[in-house]
Amino acid sequence: MNRFFFFLLWGLTLHAYTLQQNYTYTNTTVYSTDLFPDIQKKFEIIKIPDDKTRYRINAQIIAKTFELNGVPIDTDNVRYVNFTQLSPVDFTPLKNQLESLLSAQYPSIRIEEITITPRGYLNSLPKKARGTFDEHLFHNAKGTFYVIDESGTRHYLDYTVRATINVLHTNQKVSMRDPLNGFNTLIKQIPFGSFKDTPLTTLPNEPSRFRSNFKAGQPLTIRNIETIPPVLRNEKVIVEVQNDAVIVEFGAVATQEGQLYDIITIQKNDGSRAKAKVIGEHRVELQ
Repeated sequence: MNRFFFFLLWGLTLHAYTLQQNYTYTNTTVYSTDLFPDIQKKFEIIKIPDDKTRYRINAQIIAKTFELNGVPIDTDNVRYVNFTQLSPVDFTPLKNQLESLLSAQYPSIRIEEITITPRGYLNSLPKKARGTFDEHLFHNAKGTFYVIDESGTRHYLDYTVRATINVLHTNQKVSMRDPLNGFNTLIKQIPFGSFKDTPLTTLPNEPSRFRSNFKAGQPLTIRNIETIPPVLRNEKVIVEVQNDAVIVEFGAVATQEGQLYDIITIQKNDGSRAKAKVIGEHRVELQ
C-alpha cells in the first residue's frame, strides 16, 4: 500500500510542472521559484551574464538541474527556453488602448486582466505610443502587435486577455434557413478565447437566418448567419411594370429567392414565367 502511494505521489510530481518557452527576469540569478512560484524547493537554475538582456538555453539543461534536485519537470513541448529581462516600461497606456478596442467591439465584455510582454528588452517607449493590431484582435484572447518608436523601429509585443463575453448560442436543434430569433437562441457568458470569426453578442437588427444546421448549445458567429432575402422562393410578390410615367402592379409567385437588385424568375397567375429584379421586400420589377 505504501509503495502504491509512493508511485502515485511520484506520478503527480512528474506532471506537476510544465516548462514554458518564455520567462522574464529581474535578477540575473534565476531560481526554481522564478519558474514555478509554488514549488517547495528553492535552488539555483542559471546565472545570466550581466551584459545580456535576452538569454537562451537548452530546455534539457534546465530539466537536468531540476532532476538533480529531485523535481522532474515536463519539457515535451519546449526545446529552448528564452529569458528576457523585465522591461521598466509602463504598459498601462497600451493596456487601456486594447481594452478600449475590445469594449467598443464587445460592449458586454468583462475584462479581468490584460498582460503585455515585449518580445525583447524594452528600455523605453514614446509617451504617446500606440499599438498596431491585426484583424484577429477580436477573435483571439492572445496575439501580437507592434509599436513604432521615435526612430521608426518596430517593437513587437505579445498580449493576453483574460475576460468573459456574452455570446449568442442555439438552445435547440436548428436547420439551415431557419429564422434566427429569441425562441431558438439564448445569451451565455463564456470565456473570451479563440473564435473562427466575430462572435454574435446579440440578435442582429436585420431579420436573419441560419446558414447551416446546428445542434443545441453551439456558439454563433457572424459567419453562421445571413440576412433573410427580401424575396423568398414560393412566396407571393408584387410585380411592378413601368410604362412611361405609369406604373402597373400585379401579383405573382417567386420561383427563386433573391437579395436586393438580384434578377430572379417569377411565375404569373397564367402560369407563364418572366425575369424580374428585386427592388424591395416582396417587391420586384419586371425586366
